[in-house]
Amino acid sequence: MSSAWWKEAVVYQIYPKSYYDSNGDGIGDLAGITEKLDYIQSLGTNVIWLCPIFKSPMKDNGYDIADYSVVDPIFGDNKALDRLISEANKREIKILLDLVLNHSSDEHPWFKAALNDPNSLYADYYIFKQWDKPTPPNNLRTYFDCSVWSRVPNTNRWYFNSFGPEQPDLNWENPQLRQDIIDMINLWIKKGVAGFRIDAIGNLKKSPEALSEYQFEPDKDDGSASLVPWVLNQPGIDKFLTELTEKTFKPANSMTVAEIDVPEKDLRAYVGENGYFSMVFDFSIADLDIRNEKPFTINPITGERLKPIFIKSQLDTQRVGWGAPYLENHDQPRSLNKFLPEGGVNLISAKMLATFLLTQRGTPFIYQGQEIGMTNCPMKLEEHDDLHVFKLHEWGRKLGYSDEQIIRYFNARSRDNSRTPFQWNDKPNGGFTTGKPWLKVNPNYVDINAEQEIAENASLFKYYQQIIALRRHSDISDILIYGEFSPLISPENVIAFKRTHKGKSVNIFCNFANQIESLSVSATQVYLCNSPIVKDETGALLLQPYQAIIFS
Repeated sequence: MSSAWWKEAVVYQIYPKSYYDSNGDGIGDLAGITEKLDYIQSLGTNVIWLCPIFKSPMKDNGYDIADYSVVDPIFGDNKALDRLISEANKREIKILLDLVLNHSSDEHPWFKAALNDPNSLYADYYIFKQWDKPTPPNNLRTYFDCSVWSRVPNTNRWYFNSFGPEQPDLNWENPQLRQDIIDMINLWIKKGVAGFRIDAIGNLKKSPEALSEYQFEPDKDDGSASLVPWVLNQPGIDKFLTELTEKTFKPANSMTVAEIDVPEKDLRAYVGENGYFSMVFDFSIADLDIRNEKPFTINPITGERLKPIFIKSQLDTQRVGWGAPYLENHDQPRSLNKFLPEGGVNLISAKMLATFLLTQRGTPFIYQGQEIGMTNCPMKLEEHDDLHVFKLHEWGRKLGYSDEQIIRYFNARSRDNSRTPFQWNDKPNGGFTTGKPWLKVNPNYVDINAEQEIAENASLFKYYQQIIALRRHSDISDILIYGEFSPLISPENVIAFKRTHKGKSVNIFCNFANQIESLSVSATQVYLCNSPIVKDETGALLLQPYQAIIFS
């Protein structure tokens, strides 16, 4: 596998609305991020991925873009972004922007023009259908659990949406739309953006069935059917993705990470040496607790359940290209609550998860607050600020689920768990804002905050510094970055693997259980561990509860 700057990166993901508020309006902004660049640099990360900052009505927290060329006023303006890019460059930190290319906001000028004049150029920028019946053309259900078809009021025109009516899908069959998208991306590259995270990119190509009047076999009690088999990775999407990457990302050597669940057979096309993208996110680990479960239920993740999924993910990606390991992001709950049992969340287990993440093959992504041990935040329904939560609640009530069941699920799985404001110190609102925060601040900011973590020598933040430095600036950096991954035999709740590069290797053992595990291995040299090493009388390692060790 060839070298590349983005393979040697450690990415820090920022949800701008919740990071740091510089002007006291209760909403994080670009100037606030610029103020905190020294903190990000001190952590050791060298790429920042910004969640959407473009002009938006914020019905889906910025993933409904109304103008791809302008920063939304709540975050500042284009000059504030220019300054952030410039100040980040001074610290050798690169900026990735979040692109939503599958759909726009219903307030985008393109869509407004399409509604005003069915014969306009922009009417073909979206997917419209004439249908004179009061019910939608078919029974497909969006990712947000509503119909994929929305009716234009007082007309027989319906438009297709993969998420919600506020986010009409763009028509990628239209070459002029594609050219407009390409021109927009190249403009941002020219301004100094080093790459992009690309949202929902696998939905660009719709199957003929999805756009037809065909009634699909229901997979839920309300008679609806998931749109996923009919819009994800459809034949012909390769044409769109090839054109996109050849005319934008590749000439600029951009770092690109796509949000798409790619089947193993298609991985090479997406992330191989000549793939569409630098890397893709793999959902198999992040969604393990809810995959194939009944609505509003979760199946706790254990080391035993995680191990085969993790090994398969690493090996599948390694065979063809490059990966993007992560444990949490803006669409996931906090990793401490997801990957650890209720009684198992502590400093040692948090450091174990850090070890697990930062030693994987692929470019690791750390989400804001992960490095200081931020946790889920219980909320009442009215305290949430997430379109998906409200739509899911409405859908659940219709199917007979109680509010208690639904809220219990949200407290464990809502995206707002990770969107609560960053906890900078123990002052009011965790030091995030001097105003009223846009979303509830987790009350545990008094005990969990960056100021305290920085001051303590044995803190989680200091451990993240150590392991990032080990990955980026040590004698074993090449092994941890470019080394081949191979699984090692270990007890059922211990995930163990080896990284090998040019004849040298290191071993990583992570105990996901609250029990001692005897290992038939000995450590010649220990590079990092999260708790004191214990050996038996033969010199073999006794892996302590939630212990992680990197050794050779």
